[in-house]
Amino acid sequence: MVEICERCSKSVDNTERYNKHGVDKLLCSECILELDEYYSITCAKCGKPAHLRGNLVEYENEKICPVCMDEIRIKEN
Repeated sequence: MVEICERCSKSVDNTERYNKHGVDKLLCSECILELDEYYSITCAKCGKPAHLRGNLVEYENEKICPVCMDEIRIKEN
């Protein structure tokens, strides 16, 4: 039976109910993986979730949030 993902609207063989991070939809496995990855990425310096801090910046081979990057720049000057 073909089902429709409520996020990407693709026709897929199977959807699952996703009830994390304020989302309550029937999603395909690709969308579930994408959301789980998005919410699991954290800043290497402060450890806070990236989705709460903005886009991460590459600094000395680490992913740093803008708030921590500002602190680093201030200390460097």
